[in-house]
Order: sequence, then structure tokens, then C-alpha cells
Amino acid sequence: MNMNIIDDFSIPVITAASLCIGYVMKKWLPTDDKWIPTVLLVIGAISGLILFGLNYEGVVKGMVSGLAAVGLHQAFKQHLKLPMGDDEIHAMGAGKIPEDEENTTDEEGGEK
Repeated sequence: MNMNIIDDFSIPVITAASLCIGYVMKKWLPTDDKWIPTVLLVIGAISGLILFGLNYEGVVKGMVSGLAAVGLHQAFKQHLKLPMGDDEIHAMGAGKIPEDEENTTDEEGGEK
């Protein structure tokens, strides 16, 4: 697959701004993670309109750049093997503690 089209439609300034906005949303705003790509898509589209004026190409470039921030975040996270939070582990359907392992320690921290 030829990835040059992404280079043609990606605007680094919009991608960097969207990456920062997505980070702030994830860390400090009480929002569900599933909304972050949608918000960045809209922010990218609005940024594209501001930079290129009212035309279709500006909207598409902005949307691609906003979504590129989501992909960039995931690529760095997987490449650096950053630890996942409990909410991300639970969202993947993993991290459920079997009932027989839940209470294997007593109140002082020793094994039962």
C-alpha cells in the first residue's frame, strides 16, 4: 500500500495540536476514551478550515491530521511498551481477577 497519500494530507501542526489536546482529554478530563478520536477528528476538521479556508481539501487534511494524532499516540505507546491503565485493561476484556485468587492474602499481607 502506498502511504504517500497520508504524507500529502497530513499537516504536522494540526497533528501536534491534536496530540496535545488528546493527551489533556485522557489525563485530566472526565471523558470516556472512545470519544477522543471523534473529538480530535472534529478539531482537526475545524483547524483545517481555519488554515485552508472553506474548502473540502482543508477539511479532509484537518481530519486526517487529527486522526493521525490518535495513531501516533498508539504507535508510541506500543513501541515504548508503556503500561496500560486499569480502565484500558478492562476495556480490552482482560484483567479480570478469578474469584479463587481474589482473597489469597489476609489483612496483614501474608498468604492465607
